[in-house]
Amino acid sequence: MGRKIQIACAASGLLMIALYGFGVVAFARMIPANSPEKRAAAVVASYGENLTGIRIGMSMVMFGCALMITWGAAVATQTRRGAPEHPILFHIQVACAVTACMNGIMLSLAGGLAAFRQNAVSSEITQALNDLFWLLWTVPGTSFEVWTLAAGVAILLDHRARPVFPRWSGYFSILVAMSFLPGVMALFFTSGPFAYNGMFPWWIPTVMFFLWALVMTPLTFAAIRNEPDLDDRSAGGITDPAVIAAFARLRAELGAPAAGGPVGAGHEAR
Repeated sequence: MGRKIQIACAASGLLMIALYGFGVVAFARMIPANSPEKRAAAVVASYGENLTGIRIGMSMVMFGCALMITWGAAVATQTRRGAPEHPILFHIQVACAVTACMNGIMLSLAGGLAAFRQNAVSSEITQALNDLFWLLWTVPGTSFEVWTLAAGVAILLDHRARPVFPRWSGYFSILVAMSFLPGVMALFFTSGPFAYNGMFPWWIPTVMFFLWALVMTPLTFAAIRNEPDLDDRSAGGITDPAVIAAFARLRAELGAPAAGGPVGAGHEAR
């Protein structure tokens, strides 16, 4: 059952991508983003043309962002197998996945609220909610940066002959992390490549993150398939990677002759 649950969590990454894509692009039709320079009346008109579609799209994003937790936990669980001596990297990834989920909830609420009372509030309020939606998409990319960086470091710390993830995926994860660095620049520009609808704060990080999800999902499937069967309890073995690593260090310190043998075997032989 443990393997099946992990596979289901890994597969949720594909559903996450689909919900974001269909929600924002197909239903809400919010791509390309409204320019920060667009007048308030024009922003209101862009929402008014598709009120129901935006509400449906934001609802889909709400569900999609929740799947960042399940998918992120699946990836983090497998990277932990490769770096059992550094469990903090696992916790960082899970915490960042939760933060990313909360950020997604807030931005979908902002977009949905802009379409909720579209004819009952001033155009400036709708414009501000639109700004909030896109700034929540771009500026908090720092949590995604830390998330992908922690995953990349965990992958690169696996120096075994047959690592859990291929090393190139670790370097790719770090490259994805770097793509989020310009996100905060959206607070300083209302036009050009650094505005919230520009190349560096929005297009590159967004494409890179979902490309990362597309790449890491099949790699996580493969890692789960190659993992020792967690359902085999007949041997009564320990499956937590951090505990296994601790026992390995203890055996080395005590001079145990073979892995899995009695702790005192080395002393009895002497």
